[in-house]
Amino acid sequence: MINPQSPKKTRLTIRMDLARKQKAEQVANSLGIDLTGAVNMFISQMIKENGMPFKPTNSTLATELDQALEEVKNGDTNTVSVDDFMKILDNPEDYDD
Repeated sequence: MINPQSPKKTRLTIRMDLARKQKAEQVANSLGIDLTGAVNMFISQMIKENGMPFKPTNSTLATELDQALEEVKNGDTNTVSVDDFMKILDNPEDYDD
């Protein structure tokens, strides 16, 4: 018997590269869900956020900042004088860490 309280279902069909789909299935499976569940979670979060559940960007700044913060946490840092630091700021392309 059909439950009148259950939401009406629909099918979503998308096209993507086979390799991308297989990698996504592996990731979803490693999280204990299937790809359909992952897509439903994405869409639910999209609705909750009223936008993308992540910030699409072409900038590598966020990635570089995350990497720099990780290096600091791991103690992988260099010490320089204030004068050298100012030189680095003036000509960062000349700096070789």
